Amino acid sequence: MSALKNSDPVIPRESRPRAYAGVELLLDLMHLLREATQLDHESIIIACVVNHATMRPLLTGPDAPLDLIDAATPPDEQRGSISRSSVADITGIPRETVRRKINHLIEIGILVEAAPGHVRPIADLANPVWQRVADDGFAAVRRFNRLLAQLGCETA
Repeated sequence: MSALKNSDPVIPRESRPRAYAGVELLLDLMHLLREATQLDHESIIIACVVNHATMRPLLTGPDAPLDLIDAATPPDEQRGSISRSSVADITGIPRETVRRKINHLIEIGILVEAAPGHVRPIADLANPVWQRVADDGFAAVRRFNRLLAQLGCETA
């Protein structure tokens, strides 16, 4: 076991545990999405960005229609959409790759064209597969919090 010398630089005590737990959470989430979809990692990230952009209007902000939070199929006008170019900007994935992968996600029924150049996910959260993904994702977040607590980091 090695000990720090007085001249060695130090980092805040929470830095390494938080980094480790964060990577573990990311890997858990990517694994469960890969298992559920059989998609490559870039397609998973693209689908996540599209889902995030279209769930945000339903869940956040002063005008969020929280009465629709448990609707299996909320109205499209409440869901929002995102452009392919915005997906490319957010992910850093080249625009042509985003275009090609979004077209594939549309072909296999994960995304739909909302307006010219804009997409949203199909309204399929009631599907047991997506329910399991949501539940497993929540379980991964709980494991993340437990791991941080075990490593001596605050979680709240």
